[in-house]
Amino acid sequence: MRIFLTGAAGFVGAATLRLALEDGHDVLAAVRPGEPARRLLPFSGRYTRLDIDISDTAQLSADVIEWQPETVIHCAWTGVTNTARFSHEQIFDNIDTACALIDACAKAGASAFVALGSQGEYGAGTPMYEDQLPSPTTLYGAAKVASLFLTRQLAAQAGMRHVWLRLFSTYGPDDNDGWLIPTMITEMLAGRRPRTTLGTQTWDWLHVDDVARALLAAAIRPTAGVFNLGSGQSIEVRRIVEMIRDQAAPDLELVFGEIDFRPDQVMFMQADITRLCAATDWAPRIAIEEGIADTVAWYRAQATGMNWRS
Repeated sequence: MRIFLTGAAGFVGAATLRLALEDGHDVLAAVRPGEPARRLLPFSGRYTRLDIDISDTAQLSADVIEWQPETVIHCAWTGVTNTARFSHEQIFDNIDTACALIDACAKAGASAFVALGSQGEYGAGTPMYEDQLPSPTTLYGAAKVASLFLTRQLAAQAGMRHVWLRLFSTYGPDDNDGWLIPTMITEMLAGRRPRTTLGTQTWDWLHVDDVARALLAAAIRPTAGVFNLGSGQSIEVRRIVEMIRDQAAPDLELVFGEIDFRPDQVMFMQADITRLCAATDWAPRIAIEEGIADTVAWYRAQATGMNWRS
């Protein structure tokens, strides 16, 4: 199918582009003007690159209408780091853009809108089921909820299928700097003992390739609604750090508890993925042990100049 993909140069977006091309889809990938898009270099010539600031709604509309996608997969989002989650950019740079995007795609004749939501829509409570009332504790989560309701309404008015995937924690090769797993790996590969909390948080991690497969499954299958996107299992952060140590620096002694938990620390996250699996026949394929080993191998290859094979 013809897919319009936003956020293509990002961690999840690049993985989605790669798998979409492998599956034979025709992809128009939105990339910020001047963005080197390093992750997309291996796919040069195999997709159509659209250099655009998608907040330029007039240009966005013109380009999308000209290309006429069948489906839009919306991965782009401004302010995903922890430090930006209370920033007003969550409001001004994301909600209007999502609404303009769905309007443009509706005018272009697209039949489906698939977007990444977040577990942050739920807030800090447990459990996290799709039917429970959202209670976000950050502007990031609130903006995601607002975008969900607004784009869903616009999709209904346009007769478009609307899919909203609430992503939990993700990881994998070539992740964004600053997140827990890439930070632990780069520190340990350099022979340094990272400072950590007690690591008693229990979180749900999903490999980025499984995330991309879920997005494409939702784009292809005739389903609609809100779905949790995670592994369906949770694991202590402490165990994740130990797995990384075992792969990256087996002789390194770890010390937990040198850093205090943040005041808003989420201690438990686990996705119930029953609804998504039933609706799409998707299921996670990459176990956390395999995924961590694969990710450490990628970072080691980057540090040493060796070849890496997924």
